[in-house]
Amino acid sequence: MESKFSFLAIGRTNEELLERIDNRQKYLPETVEASVTELQFRKHEFSDEELKVITEDVQAQRNNAVMVTSNPSLFNSDYKNTIVEDADAPLMYSRRAIYLFALFFGGLFGSIMMAMNISKTEKKNNAVIAILFGIVFTALQVYLVSKANPGSGGSFQYLGGLIAAYILNYVFWRNYIGYATFYRARQIWVPLIIGVIWIGLIVWATIAGMK
Repeated sequence: MESKFSFLAIGRTNEELLERIDNRQKYLPETVEASVTELQFRKHEFSDEELKVITEDVQAQRNNAVMVTSNPSLFNSDYKNTIVEDADAPLMYSRRAIYLFALFFGGLFGSIMMAMNISKTEKKNNAVIAILFGIVFTALQVYLVSKANPGSGGSFQYLGGLIAAYILNYVFWRNYIGYATFYRARQIWVPLIIGVIWIGLIVWATIAGMK
């Protein structure tokens, strides 16, 4: 048992521990296991059947997480198997959110969101690599778009976003976070507002340049 979760369980009331067990699908497996252990230490009695069901449910949650695939597309929702509501889980942007932001707003947006995720893990020092990737990829993309035939820039932009989305998923998420890592889904409103403003400025600059 992770000492962190055992320590947190010690500071909770019996009611709080039981709530985590009763709604275990919303919590980290370690949180549920630590809650059971702490309640048993406090002489709370579980029947053999109760312990069996809890153990099976926790194992099923872990099994579902391991089965999460690397495909982040719009039509694959198995990434949700690793999203919980546990306050002890790291707060991260979901894989789908990063995929969509990289696709529609560019690789730099996706890489910044990925870097913020990586900073919540034990490999947090690698967050800077994600930022550098976003900068280099965006610079290369801008260069290629500038050399493309007039009218094809939009296609290059979309293709670049798609490539960045897959690199962020297959390279950065897989190696620095892990597909089976449980986390809380972070709200996307702030990056969405920034992204919309950014696109608006680009459109405005484009229109102004044509006058």
